[in-house]
Amino acid sequence: MEESLKPAGDGAKTATTAAGQRDDEDVATAKEAALTERRRSLFEPLECTGSNGRRTPAELLLPPPDFEAASYPKGWLVGKKRKLVNVDVVESMRRVAVQEMNRKDKEIDGLNEQLEEDARCLEHLQVQLLDERSKRSDAERQNAMLRDQISMLMTMLEENQAEEIEEEEQQQRHTLGDH
Repeated sequence: MEESLKPAGDGAKTATTAAGQRDDEDVATAKEAALTERRRSLFEPLECTGSNGRRTPAELLLPPPDFEAASYPKGWLVGKKRKLVNVDVVESMRRVAVQEMNRKDKEIDGLNEQLEEDARCLEHLQVQLLDERSKRSDAERQNAMLRDQISMLMTMLEENQAEEIEEEEQQQRHTLGDH
């Protein structure tokens, strides 16, 4: 009889082992399902759906304004519109914003320096332009004065030549008249 119990006992042990393996597989599958549910929940919107399947407004899910900060999870705080925000996320966003502002400040400083340099260059060019204009007006004045002198000398020369011609003609008349 003991022999008949042994095979039955071994069979029961085998059945228990198979059932235990099935239970372990079910537990592992349930853990994986729970893990994938958690992962899925990370990508789902924060607004919950009500019992009727419609989304409940976010303001109904917010804590009341006098909600104690000590009861928040560690690393979370109440932000704008009484929404819970992660302190690390807020800090990293603040750091990024500060870095961006510093980058823009450096860019603005560089542009201001370039603008000042351009203004100095423009001022220098304007001074040069004024100098060139004054030189040109001086040269034009001198040219006009020289033209006036030339025309005056030409008229004097023409008058002298006319007088010389008249004198020569008179001398020729005299010399012809004497003969």
